[in-house]
Amino acid sequence: MSAQKEVYLLDAGNTQIKLALVQGGVIQQIERFSYTDFQISRLDRNIPLAYSSVIDVALRNTLCTFFDQTFEISPMIALPFQMAYQSPQTLGMDRLCNAAALSSMHRGQNRLAIDLGTCIKFDFLDAQNNYLGGSISPGLQMRAKAMAHFTAKLPEVVAKSTQQLIGSTSQECLEIGTYLGWQKEIEGLLSAYRQTYPDLVVLLTGGDAIHFDLGQKNGIFVHENLTLEGILALYHANE
Repeated sequence: MSAQKEVYLLDAGNTQIKLALVQGGVIQQIERFSYTDFQISRLDRNIPLAYSSVIDVALRNTLCTFFDQTFEISPMIALPFQMAYQSPQTLGMDRLCNAAALSSMHRGQNRLAIDLGTCIKFDFLDAQNNYLGGSISPGLQMRAKAMAHFTAKLPEVVAKSTQQLIGSTSQECLEIGTYLGWQKEIEGLLSAYRQTYPDLVVLLTGGDAIHFDLGQKNGIFVHENLTLEGILALYHANE
């Protein structure tokens, strides 16, 4: 892709669609949609589309029908890093994109992407640009929903930031357990990574990253559009 060529980037996640237009090699005009609000007809079908979708086959068919040129992210494409993951065919496309974005950043250092969305996803690239894998666990909202779903009397709470340690009502207990359990899991895993890789660079992304208190933690950078950067990196790698 030449530096001046336009391309759409589309990230279809579990809860929303994120769309961006690349112009002059720069990601811009980023928009977010619910699946019901996304109107493909307002886009320019002559501009190529690079997309990643984790769930929706119907959306994939719509995209391929509408656009003249489409590029789908999959484990079978050329990658800008070395794949050391033992089951790449099962790797989520969002994780693949995050790894691709990491591969072009902070080269020569160990890098970790922490994606805080529907799930907590850790993805690790070593200093030699080998993608080794990571971990997946329930995200903030999933924890709140799970307690309501799998019990008879516990209500579903709105997960929100809190540093209160002891709840004096059932509502407070659920809110504290949901948020602090989520936060301390992330901090504990991150601490374990840093003990093994002291030079670790951490990129934090995902819709729930706003709820994570960075405090004075060094070497952690919030990158809201990491997955889109990965889609673009993979598109470049397969021209």
